[in-house]
Amino acid sequence: MSGRIGVTIEPFAMDDFPVVHVLWQRSGLWMRPSDGPEQTLLKLARDPELFLVARDSLGVVVGTVMGGWDGRRAYVYHLAVLPERQRQGIAGRLMDELEARFRRLGALKAKLQIMNDNAASRAFFSARGYELESFCEPWGKQLVAGGAPPSR
Repeated sequence: MSGRIGVTIEPFAMDDFPVVHVLWQRSGLWMRPSDGPEQTLLKLARDPELFLVARDSLGVVVGTVMGGWDGRRAYVYHLAVLPERQRQGIAGRLMDELEARFRRLGALKAKLQIMNDNAASRAFFSARGYELESFCEPWGKQLVAGGAPPSR
């Protein structure tokens, strides 16, 4: 689908992995063992329609978002846009498409996690209607070393 900002939103393909991995790093995402090619293939096999890239008019990947659906909740992972292309509406376009796909699957709610010091993401998602859920705490267990950010 073409857009007013000159990007096309398309499904991710493994051929995109090297470029997307660099985009994640350049965008400041904290990289985990699950961000490697093997785990990305597993993710792609599970929810191929929820892993999206934004391409410019030359076909260059300028943004990406990964969604997950477990049959009960929808999850947003790794929304990232090249630093030089941020604040141009690309993240919004990616999220519009991902949320539409979540709704088609029957999702009633989407969830995500934002690092405590990421004010830009807090502002972006708050403007989209996402709210901090203070009635619960995120809990997790590392099953593989490096699967969570270091404690601060």
